[in-house]
Amino acid sequence: MKKVFFCWLGIIPVACSPLKSSPNDEKHQLELTLHELQTNLDDVRHDLNCFQTEMQILDGRIKYYENALSGLKEQDLDKQQSKIDLLAQQVAALEKKISVVERLNDSGSRDLQQLTSHANETTAALSQFKSRITELEQEIQSQNQRFEQVAKLKGHFEGLAKHLSNASDKKIYKVRPGDTLDKIARFHQTTAERIKKANDLNQDLIVVGQELVIPDEPNSR
Repeated sequence: MKKVFFCWLGIIPVACSPLKSSPNDEKHQLELTLHELQTNLDDVRHDLNCFQTEMQILDGRIKYYENALSGLKEQDLDKQQSKIDLLAQQVAALEKKISVVERLNDSGSRDLQQLTSHANETTAALSQFKSRITELEQEIQSQNQRFEQVAKLKGHFEGLAKHLSNASDKKIYKVRPGDTLDKIARFHQTTAERIKKANDLNQDLIVVGQELVIPDEPNSR
């Protein structure tokens, strides 16, 4: 039977060509190979332990980072939720303000409509008042004209009454056929000029039936 020897390079066995040796050499070679294999196994176990330790460290770090990330997410979610709650409160307050503004706008619109209607009514009333004032001014002007006419009539009547009063105090002579101013003046013991002045005469001509005012003598009163 042909024997095949394996040479271990690290942990990988490599087939080597058989060497011609004695049984002791083969035994020694086998012991060396086993020792080397044991050494390699120990190294592998050590590396495996190191790898497991690193894996545990990495797993711990991963868990730490996961916990930290979870905490950050929770904090961020809490912050976001706080912001969302704050925004919700602000939106609710804004909606209330908008509602109040809308009610105020509705009330203002109604008040504006009422004021507009009142202004239109006031304008119409003022127009009527102006028309009435114009009518009253015209009536007052007409009354003033009437008062002026009445005043004129009053003055005329007062003058007429005064004239009649003065005339009633004077003597009236009715001209007869054959009378002249001189004759009438001598009869009433006055002068023709005074008779002309009392009767507003510009000439000596008189007619039958004419009434003449005979002035009183200066010493008769």
